[in-house]
Amino acid sequence: MENVDGFAIETTVLFLLVSSRGATSRRKILTALLSGPKNCNQISKETKLNWWAIQRHLQHLHHEKLVKIHNFGQIKIYANTPKGTVALKVCITTKNAT
Repeated sequence: MENVDGFAIETTVLFLLVSSRGATSRRKILTALLSGPKNCNQISKETKLNWWAIQRHLQHLHHEKLVKIHNFGQIKIYANTPKGTVALKVCITTKNAT
């Protein structure tokens, strides 16, 4: 477990964003959300990823509390949590250090 900016980043979170299948796509999604909350279509256009794949990755990210969901009727808006932002920074720093 790594402590950064007051957040404990679990090994499972780092695995989800660094080593697991789909880690690159999850990092792209978190990066897209750095500029503000977005719906799936907006994330898809920005990342050039398939809408269904984004849905699946967002479920994993939400389960690990890296993104939060705001429901507006049938529309879901996704945003990074502070933990998600810190985890992304750790991944970028780790990747740049190697």
